[in-house]
Amino acid sequence: MNASLLFSGLGVATASYITLRFLRFIRLYTRPSSVKRYIYGENPWALVTGASDGIGLAIAQELATNGFNVILHGRNPEKLETTKTRLEGEHKNVQFKSVVLNASSATSQQIEQAVASLDGLNLTVLVNNVGGAAKVQPLEKNTADELDSVMNVNARFPAQLTKALLPKLARPQGPTLIMNIGSMADLGVPYATVYGASKAFNMSMSSCLAVEVKAEGRNIEVVGISVGRVTDVGHNKEDSSFFTPTARTMARACVDRVGCGRYIVVGYIGHAIQKFVVDLSPWIVFEMLVVPTMKDRKENEERKQV
Repeated sequence: MNASLLFSGLGVATASYITLRFLRFIRLYTRPSSVKRYIYGENPWALVTGASDGIGLAIAQELATNGFNVILHGRNPEKLETTKTRLEGEHKNVQFKSVVLNASSATSQQIEQAVASLDGLNLTVLVNNVGGAAKVQPLEKNTADELDSVMNVNARFPAQLTKALLPKLARPQGPTLIMNIGSMADLGVPYATVYGASKAFNMSMSSCLAVEVKAEGRNIEVVGISVGRVTDVGHNKEDSSFFTPTARTMARACVDRVGCGRYIVVGYIGHAIQKFVVDLSPWIVFEMLVVPTMKDRKENEERKQV
């Protein structure tokens, strides 16, 4: 009898736990975004790195749609100016500025100079989106310069830029937001070793900084957004699907996660479902799914180089 009651209680507890997890999951991806809490004061601005195209451009579009003026960062001045002109045509009541910096080689002094050029702007949002992927190939086939570039773009540059901007974002008159865009490649994807590792750095920085600013009493929301496979970006133009959204859909999901209360979150629901399945499965299943796909991509790149 006691054993029967024990197992019955365990069953109820397990069912309750699963139900609670399911409801929290649904709530996470259906709750309204809190991004507009960062629109206050005169002419609020958001800075988006890597905004010339892809997810960065799409995030800039989403923020402009929500009423932010947007500072666009990129490394190619001509491409950046084209993007700025396009956005000015799409958003007549929003201002746009541009900052040109090569994330793979910018010195700390150059970053500080770029930050100084933003003096006087009511900056309330920073989106560290810029990212650079190495060739899909074994680690030892990357050159030293390629590895340095990937680590600089994905880890060093966001850290240096965030450090330089923190005094502007730590303000008494209202809250501010730092959003760091990561990648599900940090789960253990082969042939993208340093890319995945540098994106993991970004997510670790997010969670550590989120706790740090709270400990310091600063009203800064820091959230790391993990991103899976996306189309309509430079390296991928395949048709979109539920599990491979467009850059604009991905950007909207990133903005929608603002205010979710988590330090790190999978931005898009389709990617969250994929990660949930991976987390439940034995590691060998993940390898069976990922390794053939990445080998195909590696072989495709090798054929292009012939």
